Amino acid sequence: MKRYYFLLMLLVINFSLKAQDLKGFWIGTLKLMGEEPPEVAFEITANAQGQLQSRIHILNQKVFDVATEHLVATGGRLEMDIPAMSTRFEGSLVNDSTISGFFLMNDKRKFTLNLGKRASLPVAKLKRPQEPVPPLPYQEEDILFPNTAAGVTLAGTLSLPAGKGPFPAVVLISGSGANDRNETIFTHKVFLVLADYLTRAGIAVLRADDRGVGKSTGDYESATNEDLAADALAGVQYLHTRKEILSRGIGLIGHSLGGDIAPIAALSPEVAYAVLMAGTASDMETAVKEAVAVMGERSGATPAAIKINARLIHDVFSIIKSEPNDSVAKIRIAAALLPLDKEIAQLSARDREIMELTQPLHVEEFLQFLSGPRRADLLRNQAGVLKRVKCPVLAINGSKDVQVLPKELKRIEKALKAGGNQQVTIKAFEGKNHLFQNAKTGLLSEYPDIEETIAPDVLAYVAAWIKNKVQ
Repeated sequence: MKRYYFLLMLLVINFSLKAQDLKGFWIGTLKLMGEEPPEVAFEITANAQGQLQSRIHILNQKVFDVATEHLVATGGRLEMDIPAMSTRFEGSLVNDSTISGFFLMNDKRKFTLNLGKRASLPVAKLKRPQEPVPPLPYQEEDILFPNTAAGVTLAGTLSLPAGKGPFPAVVLISGSGANDRNETIFTHKVFLVLADYLTRAGIAVLRADDRGVGKSTGDYESATNEDLAADALAGVQYLHTRKEILSRGIGLIGHSLGGDIAPIAALSPEVAYAVLMAGTASDMETAVKEAVAVMGERSGATPAAIKINARLIHDVFSIIKSEPNDSVAKIRIAAALLPLDKEIAQLSARDREIMELTQPLHVEEFLQFLSGPRRADLLRNQAGVLKRVKCPVLAINGSKDVQVLPKELKRIEKALKAGGNQQVTIKAFEGKNHLFQNAKTGLLSEYPDIEETIAPDVLAYVAAWIKNKVQ
């Protein structure tokens, strides 16, 4: 036995001396219970200094180039953090073609992931032709700026146009979920493409990682829209300190949820204008019910399934809005689910799949809405916020958007003008989806397969509107 142990130790020492052998593609299937197992690929390369670096691809989900941090390869060990996935990979080199490892989630759950070396990726990366390729005709600078009141430091990238300033500038505000500075969605780097276009057009752009993402500190999940608006304002205040920036020409662009956050930040006199890309003027319950109904209809759900789902949303949200005690709310939600569960059981499996209705229903599915930020979302008067915005506003949406319906444009216009704002521009883009891509159905399933990240006519319109407002 000791002899075999000694041989094993020699084997480990041998492979610990070949860290550079890690370069290449390492592919494995994550062991998950009850879910479609993600097929994960690590693409490990070396920079000019010979230091190893890695990107991750989720092959069967068409997700590519997920950033990693703090890669360590020593003593036959491979370790790295994956902030976008809230996880860390730890593995050991078994031989020159096998790594035994696991994902360790932030919540301490552990999932096995064994990797085998491959000569190439088994699927082609999706094309993203609008992403800028160096050398760039403008300057980019990685910066840090504080939200002092919140004790948060935001990490971002400032893009400065070529030529002599001062330049008008925008702070970008991302949509729901903890986003990186590029607002990476289904492998589309939405804010990277937007920033590239605007900077080439002579507009400086500041885009930042959300709280708790990348090098930004803080916790995203505990942040309200008001907290995130304060982060955006901290970016505006930072830009006011830069001599390259035109102080009277600093505005905001918010996409999706960012289109709801931007009006909160735009209440500050430091904000010169705001662009709302797929923002809302509705209360959260209305916006969610309407969007889910359209998505269900376009995906083939029956009217009965759509109707039951709308009742489910209404009943759960009504309880949360009226019951401040979490424990009591949980009991009341569980009671409300019982009669709905019987009706859902009568739906076809296809209806339940489309509308994402589990059977039986579980109260745990809805507890996320009891958090402070989600309670605030349910109670917020978004139209009331818009009525207080006095700076120029451009609100745009796509006619095929199923996440934020285009009918929100008229609601936004009504709210702004009701508050006396006469500097309002409303624009609907025919055939565009929630990402402002040219789309066929507008459904989320199309996003990764469309090569275009943002339609050129949308980019041109936004840039022209901003330049017109800061002349």
